[in-house]
Amino acid sequence: MLNDLFRYIEDEKLFNSDEKLLLTVSAGLDSMVMTDLFRLAGYNFAVAHCNFNLRGNESDGDEEFVKNYCIKHKIKYSVKHFDTKKIASEKGISIQMAARDLRYKWFDYLCDTEGFIYYATAHHKDDQIETFFINLLRGTGIAGLHGILPRQGRVIRPLLFAGRDNIEEYARKNNLSFREDSSNSKVKYLRNNIRHRLLPVLKEINPEYRDMLTGNIERFRETEKVYRREIDRMKRELVFSEKELIKISISKLKSIESRRTLLFEILSEYGFNYAQVEDIINSIDAISGKTFFSETHTLIKDRNEFIIAKSESENEENIEIYSDTSYLINPENITIKTIEKTANFKIIPDPAFASFDKSKLEFPLTIRKWKQGDFFYPLGMKNRKKLSDFFIDEKISIIEKQKIHVLTSGNDIAWIIGYRIDDRYKITGRTKSVLLLEVVR
Repeated sequence: MLNDLFRYIEDEKLFNSDEKLLLTVSAGLDSMVMTDLFRLAGYNFAVAHCNFNLRGNESDGDEEFVKNYCIKHKIKYSVKHFDTKKIASEKGISIQMAARDLRYKWFDYLCDTEGFIYYATAHHKDDQIETFFINLLRGTGIAGLHGILPRQGRVIRPLLFAGRDNIEEYARKNNLSFREDSSNSKVKYLRNNIRHRLLPVLKEINPEYRDMLTGNIERFRETEKVYRREIDRMKRELVFSEKELIKISISKLKSIESRRTLLFEILSEYGFNYAQVEDIINSIDAISGKTFFSETHTLIKDRNEFIIAKSESENEENIEIYSDTSYLINPENITIKTIEKTANFKIIPDPAFASFDKSKLEFPLTIRKWKQGDFFYPLGMKNRKKLSDFFIDEKISIIEKQKIHVLTSGNDIAWIIGYRIDDRYKITGRTKSVLLLEVVR
C-alpha cells in the first residue's frame, strides 16, 4: 500500500514531498488508513477533524479517538464543532449539504491561515464508482461520468488507487484501529443504497467490476476533455456579454442540431438543471417574456436572445444621497461631485453621465428600483411618459428592466440611471451649480 501510494502521488503529480498538507480525518476506516500511510511516508502534514454534533456520544467518541491517535503519534491536529442542524434549518438546505459546506469552508480557512497547500480526503476507488452511479442516476451529464478527480483546486484524493478491500486488508494486517459510523449502514441514503445493494450484484456478475468501471471512468475523463474543447468553441459563437448580462443568440442556437446538450452545458453554470433546459428549449418559438429561475439566476426569453442575469434581491433597500455624498458602491457604482457652471461647461453626451441643476434638486436624493406606474418627463420632451413605455421605445429587454434603478428628487424621478434624465432638472442658462453623476462600469 505504501509503495502504491508513492507511485500514485507521483503519477498524478498530487503534491511535492516537502509541501505542507492537511488531512481531513473522521475516525473512520478510510481516513485512518490514509493518516497512517502518510505518517509512515514521512510527509509534512496535520490533521483536521469536524464534529458535526449529529450522533450524540458517537460524534464525541470519534473526536476523542482522533485526538488520542494524534497525541500518541505527535501529530498536530485541529478540531471544529458545528451546530449542523441549526445551520441547515436556517439556510433551508439538507443536513448533508450543510455539513459539506461547513467542512470545506473550514478546511479552506485552515489552508489560508496555517499555510497548508492542499487538504486531502480519503476517497478511494469504491467511492469513485459509487459517485459515478450517483451522478448517472441524477442526470448530471458527461461531467458527472468522470467521477471523483484526483485533484480539484485545493482538494487531493491520494487513496483513489485503492479499493475498499485493499484498505480493509491494510487495517487488518497493521492492527489499525478505527471507528465505524453507524449511519454508513442506513440505506435511506443513495450512496449507501448503491454500496450495499447495487455493488454486490455487480461483483456477482463480474468480480473484476472495480477495474472495469475505473477504466471506463478514465476513458470518460479523456473523452470529456475533447468534448469540453468543442463545447467551448460553440459557446464562443453564440454566447456574449452585454451590460453584465449573459446573452445567448436564439437564431444561432436553433441552427445547432445538439442544442439541448449545448444549452445544458451553458446554463448548468448558472444553476439550471436538465429539466429546466427542456422547458427553455420548448420556449424558443414562444412570445417574449417567459421567465425561468435557478437558485442564483434568472433567465428570460427575449425577442432574439435568452438573457441571463444574477437574481436581484427583492428586499433591496433604498439608498439616500446627501449634498456632500461623493461615491456610492451599491446598488450602482456612482461618483458624485458638484461643480460650478462656467462659460466652458459642456454636458457629456454619454448616458453613463447625468448633469443636473443642483438648485432644482431636493436632498436627500434617493436611489431605488423602478416600479410599475413610475413616470418622468424625458429630456427634450414636455409631456410625461411612463417608464414602461420608455423601456419599450428604447427596446430595453425584460431582464435589463429588472435591474434598472432610478434617482428621485422628492416624489419626482430625476434620472433613469444609465439612460436619461428628467427634463425638469436639466442644465439651463440660469444654472449656477451643477451636480454631476457618473455610473462607473
